[in-house]
Amino acid sequence: MVDAGDYQLSAEQRNGTATIAIRGRVAIGNAQRLLNDINQRLPPHPREVQLDLSGVEYFDSGGGAVLLQLRRELAAQGSELRITRSTPAIDGFLSLVDEEAVLAPPPAAPPTPSLLERAGEWGMAFTEGVRHTTAFTGEVVLGLLDALRRPPRVRWRDTWLYMQRAGPEAVPIVALISFLMGLITAFQAAVQLRQFGADIYVANLVGLSITRELGPLMTAIIAAGRSGAAFAAEIGTMKVSEEVDALAAMGLDRTRFLVTPKVLALLLMLPCLTIIADLVGVLGGLVVAMFSLDIPALVYFRQMKLYMSMWDVGQGLLKSVVFALLIAGIGCLRGFQASEGAESVGRITTAAIVAGIFAIICADAVFTVLFNVW
Repeated sequence: MVDAGDYQLSAEQRNGTATIAIRGRVAIGNAQRLLNDINQRLPPHPREVQLDLSGVEYFDSGGGAVLLQLRRELAAQGSELRITRSTPAIDGFLSLVDEEAVLAPPPAAPPTPSLLERAGEWGMAFTEGVRHTTAFTGEVVLGLLDALRRPPRVRWRDTWLYMQRAGPEAVPIVALISFLMGLITAFQAAVQLRQFGADIYVANLVGLSITRELGPLMTAIIAAGRSGAAFAAEIGTMKVSEEVDALAAMGLDRTRFLVTPKVLALLLMLPCLTIIADLVGVLGGLVVAMFSLDIPALVYFRQMKLYMSMWDVGQGLLKSVVFALLIAGIGCLRGFQASEGAESVGRITTAAIVAGIFAIICADAVFTVLFNVW
């Protein structure tokens, strides 16, 4: 008999059968020690091992682990473990354990796909993505055409709400970023132009770069991080909670209810934000011109007026309209691609931001090439 303080262990052997009686506490703290004591008192290859647990006062998951490990070791030797006596508490605990699942061998690792298989999977996923994108683009175009033909059918209350979130609430961050971009651009231009005594041309560079490129581009990137992510998260949450399926079951058009208000709101607000970004960016350059280059404000604006036209501002506004379509469309599309769980919503929200910014930069590159060619 073994007295380990917290448990007592006695073992008997008769006709190839080992009988082990355990009393006291069987817990996580002494599980490994108990398993070692049992193995030391077992014959080399017993036909059967019988356990008497009627004297166990406390039994937790550590005891369950001992029994499972002992059963696994005996099964490897061709022996059997049988519990002859127990308590109701232990029986209830063991009834909750799926021994077959625990003792089952781990599943074999799937074979690593070859490079050709990976290329095929990527091609199929790309084709499926293009198909979904094309179909969704058609839905958005039809929804916008329907909104133009029948304005009363538009959900204007939702549209005003999205306009408030995408427009006025974004003004502070857009203004701050644009002011800093104008400031930085003017400083960098002054470093080079001062070498040739051409400080006055800082106004030209700031005006053209802000209105043509930096104003609409930075505003669109901010909108992608704010509005695009919000659209994807909202629709993704509705998709996960099956609200989108409920709309379809009631025979309601998901595009008219969920997509069109968001696209219209961003189409109306992003050009307005771009104008604000242009004005504030030009003011940022003015600060550098006045306090660092000693250029009066009147001279700064006169120089800008001589070398700029309304088409320079119009380029940025035209870009902002396309950017708004891309941001809102990608955000809504990613939202409809949510599957199940909060993790899916987080993943598609991140994908909406990344894809939106990528599409904005690609579209800006295309516009830049076209405008310079023309």
